Amino acid sequence: MTLADDILSRYLQAAMLLTGSSDTPSPQAENSATSRRPQGEVSPPDDDPLPSRGLAAQQLLRRQARIVVKLHAAWAAGGDGAVDEALLRTRLDDLAALSMSAFYAHRFDRLPYLWRQVYTDTLILHSHCEILQALGGDGAGAVARGRAGASLLGGRTIDRVVAHLDRALITAGGAGTVLGTPWIEGTLELLDRLWRAHRADPSSREEHQEHQEPRVPAFFSEAEPFGRPRVDGAHECPRRSGWGLGAFEAYMNAGAEGGPRPLVLEGLLAAWPALAERPWRSPVYLLSQTLGGRRLVPVEVGRSYVDAGWAQELMPFQEFLGRYVLSVSPANAGALDRSPDPAPPAPGYLAQHDLFRQIPALRRDVLVPDLCWADVPGHPLDAARDQPPLDAPRLNAWLGPARTITPLHTDGYHNLLCQVVGAKYVRLYPPSVGDRLRPRGPEHGVDMSNTSELDLGLLEGWDPAPEDGDGEGAEGKVEGELERGREALRGVEYWECVLGPGDTLLIPLGWWHYVRSLSTSFSVSFWWN
Repeated sequence: MTLADDILSRYLQAAMLLTGSSDTPSPQAENSATSRRPQGEVSPPDDDPLPSRGLAAQQLLRRQARIVVKLHAAWAAGGDGAVDEALLRTRLDDLAALSMSAFYAHRFDRLPYLWRQVYTDTLILHSHCEILQALGGDGAGAVARGRAGASLLGGRTIDRVVAHLDRALITAGGAGTVLGTPWIEGTLELLDRLWRAHRADPSSREEHQEHQEPRVPAFFSEAEPFGRPRVDGAHECPRRSGWGLGAFEAYMNAGAEGGPRPLVLEGLLAAWPALAERPWRSPVYLLSQTLGGRRLVPVEVGRSYVDAGWAQELMPFQEFLGRYVLSVSPANAGALDRSPDPAPPAPGYLAQHDLFRQIPALRRDVLVPDLCWADVPGHPLDAARDQPPLDAPRLNAWLGPARTITPLHTDGYHNLLCQVVGAKYVRLYPPSVGDRLRPRGPEHGVDMSNTSELDLGLLEGWDPAPEDGDGEGAEGKVEGELERGREALRGVEYWECVLGPGDTLLIPLGWWHYVRSLSTSFSVSFWWN
């Protein structure tokens, strides 16, 4: 069997399974689903105020799955099967919209699992339809003639299929008692193998010249176009190298007033493939690990998540690189960026995303530091702020160009911030001065008390003042507010450092920190307690 055969067979089996899924998941099915979820994910109670709506959605999903099976059988036989494909797609769109309305109606940790599953299964059926439409009326003979793979990769079919599957992973966590994340990951792996096989075939490259790989630089630029803050030696984080688990545990539990302090650990990442044989500083490598840049990623658009106009977008990794990260010629920018909007974009940051759960190939490029298993103290000021113990460290990716920032904030866990590509400046303040940092209050129903009102980039002059003030005296008002912010920080203890590739910064629990990319930068954070 060819890879195309495997993909088609996999989709047919999935659709058939969805036709036989029960209307209401049994406790056994729910337990099965829980076992497939990523570590640490807890199933919320199924407290949907409209349970009948969920039952109707599942019944509608089963009917659409039966129609997809019929459509697949008709394709294999070379006929049309008397299926109204337009109506089928409309019904799938309706199911996706209905599921998404439940997402908007609930806080995510209270979202009934049923709606995440319906959304995931709906997008799987959608991607199945995309494949059958691309194969058209050629029927099973296309597979025999070896043309099915080319059909799947032709046009934008594979782009749309990958987008559907990634939306299920990112938006719904790949929920599913029947298919879910394991099925999606296996399918994406098959699509990746198919893409690589055709990429290596000269005849297929000629057949699909419009999909040739875009030209990208061999490595990300190391330039720091906006300069770097001056680091005061009196406030610079100390550096240590050669520490094992014992030395680190002794430091963390030394009983210093206010708890352990930040420090930079050198050499901790020496064995990471991401720094050597599988280099993350190479855009070509990253594109190769994201199905030619087709994998979707969530991008924060705007200078900071506390600024007006800040938003999040899902976009192909290739588009993210082209629009926000790479300094390329206009021709290359057009090759990478499929967006028709020629306007200069706001800053874009792939920030605090569990990229490694979504794309396991990149997870294999990093190693969890042994230090994450150290016995460490709780919050230095208030034990009530301690989070429940984590079974395993939480990993997040941070990729963006120079001048992307994370505003001054504090986390609920100890953090090892590992720098893989480029340089980052970090400013840190101890938990004891939290009140001086003017924590924010609730905003739109969200507790923002872990984030400071003080904008260090503006206060220090690293970023230009906003130009949204109107009316007489607006400029003086802004300057007055900045001066009050500087006064709030005057004499306050702080630490700072610049991280380069291979450096790891310990950010102890409760410490406030501001992070600023000086060049194109790729980092991995490990939260643990």
